[in-house]
Amino acid sequence: MPSYQRQVEVPGRTSQELYDLIAQDIENFLSQSPIGKFDVERDPGRKEVRIRGAIFSATLVCQDSRMELNAKLSLLAMPFRSQLDEGINRWLSKTFNLTNFT
Repeated sequence: MPSYQRQVEVPGRTSQELYDLIAQDIENFLSQSPIGKFDVERDPGRKEVRIRGAIFSATLVCQDSRMELNAKLSLLAMPFRSQLDEGINRWLSKTFNLTNFT
């Protein structure tokens, strides 16, 4: 499976703040994409959210002032990579008022 990785700087936010926002909003975010059924597992101690679906698996790790996404996408999911980036950018802009993404 091809890899997809992304890190986003979120200045001034603690790992707990980032985790709380992600853990609360992840199902809503994913339901707006064409990825089919998925399972979400939250790990508050590690500040991680793991997602597994038929066409992908991903781990989102929250650190102070930074979020890191590591995913494996099936060949069927690869065409949706740009839509995933756009969706993440919209969420970041709306949630944190960010405009510059890494």
